[in-house]
Amino acid sequence: MLKAKNQKPKTFIYGIEITKPWSKEMYDHNERTAEHLKDQILAAFQKTYISGTIQELKLRDMAHEIVGYKYGEGFSIDDIKEETIKGIVNMPGFQLHETMYYLHHKDYVKTQAMGLIGYQPDPHLVPYWEVK
Repeated sequence: MLKAKNQKPKTFIYGIEITKPWSKEMYDHNERTAEHLKDQILAAFQKTYISGTIQELKLRDMAHEIVGYKYGEGFSIDDIKEETIKGIVNMPGFQLHETMYYLHHKDYVKTQAMGLIGYQPDPHLVPYWEVK
């Protein structure tokens, strides 16, 4: 059987074939990975206020990266924490992928063993996952 000239070679990441539309394996991987990444973001965010002293500038900067808007003077730290945690919990995959890039770039989160698949990498930033 002859291959079509325009047929691209199959791409695999973490042993999963990258397909369009996404396969069940891709969705399953992203669901598992998203939970882990959200836990990492939440832990990093909590460090800005659990350590005994509130690191307000860091807390506000992380909140901005996570929810996408800045909090003005009228917002209390508790308001910011509550809204940011809701943002982490309800964050869709595409936003999680982008947010991890920026949080990793600013050293809020460490390099992860795996990243989400099926999304375009940001060519301007270092990946948030280990590239092998």
